[in-house]
Amino acid sequence: MKPRNFIEQSQSCSQLTLDLIEHDGRYFLECSGSQIDASHLGYPNRKLVELVAKPFRPARQPRIVFLGLGFGHSIAAAREALPQQKASFVILPESSKLPDWISKLLPSDPLDDERVYFDHRSPFEPLSEEFSGIQAVVADLDHLNTLAPKDWSFTSGNFLAILNERLKHGGLLGLVMNRPDPALEKELRKTGFEVVSDLVPLSEKSKKNRTLYLARKGSYQRRH
Repeated sequence: MKPRNFIEQSQSCSQLTLDLIEHDGRYFLECSGSQIDASHLGYPNRKLVELVAKPFRPARQPRIVFLGLGFGHSIAAAREALPQQKASFVILPESSKLPDWISKLLPSDPLDDERVYFDHRSPFEPLSEEFSGIQAVVADLDHLNTLAPKDWSFTSGNFLAILNERLKHGGLLGLVMNRPDPALEKELRKTGFEVVSDLVPLSEKSKKNRTLYLARKGSYQRRH
């Protein structure tokens, strides 16, 4: 059995320890023993971004925000799906060291693109007004929840409501997670999103699935 090799360690923006591990030629991100991402995974994330990007292929300057980076699977998919020169991909990474790890270790650097920008504010904080008018927001909720500060929730407080405000009418919120979450779907609809979901294999040959949520801003919001 090949050993697990500790490569580097960093603090996440939520002050948790983030470990970079190598095993059998593959890289893993872990927090307190829980796997956050792996270099050989990412099939559901890529499929999610393909769906998110599709409506914006005719746009001249689509702007997509990524809450968290992981190993950059979503960014790689966005670069391919949206080839426009004036597209912009804004990443709020979970650790300031993570982009350097990815660029140094991965054989194909998903961040090597002048359209990729980093904003080092926390992905756990509501997006500021300067993000108003964005086309889409993409997030891996299992990834975020593993690193989240105590008592943080994607649907807590005004976090989700502000995401809705920052999106253009018709903008998309793309989410991926391990299991369906009826409570999340209910909150998305309550906040003013039209929601569809689908199951995607963990990898092309896997029998395990992850759940994709595609939430479009613009549905009727009932007032109480």
